[in-house]
Amino acid sequence: MYFCIRCICGKEEQARDSISKFLSDKLEEEFLIWFPTKINKDKKQGVYTEHSFPLFTGYLFAYWAGETEKDFPFYEVERIPQVIRFLRYENGSRALLGQDFRYASWIHENSGEIKPSKVFYKTGTRLKIVSGPLRGFDGQVVKVDKHHSRISLRFTVGNTTTDISFSVDFIEEGASNL
Repeated sequence: MYFCIRCICGKEEQARDSISKFLSDKLEEEFLIWFPTKINKDKKQGVYTEHSFPLFTGYLFAYWAGETEKDFPFYEVERIPQVIRFLRYENGSRALLGQDFRYASWIHENSGEIKPSKVFYKTGTRLKIVSGPLRGFDGQVVKVDKHHSRISLRFTVGNTTTDISFSVDFIEEGASNL
């Protein structure tokens, strides 16, 4: 099962490390904690460089292989100084459901790091993400910036909706059926 943890902005890596240390002493089941990032490519003086940026500032995602949610030490984790709280649904559940679950498993599949995808786009046509971690998100594109090789996608986690910009590699029309 997956959980989303709200933590103090700017303290995400410290929170991740503190939670991991605490859980490694407390749990027998497998767990992973991510501070998900995206890789952006920037061009300066004709040279591309890659930089890592937070995917969701102030949020960590956790995977836990436990049997039932009630066995997870939520209250102890929430006592860690950098942690604010776990995302919780109206029914009291903290295990991610529906679209939130799909985002968390997508982050897991990509080991917490979203690299540039290959995209086919021609002005006046529908954008098509042909390969990479963003494949399948075509319908959530809200902005295309060919000049800077970026697209913005709309994400909703819990009750928060945000647009996130990703670096992409635009490909030529002949390669659109990859």
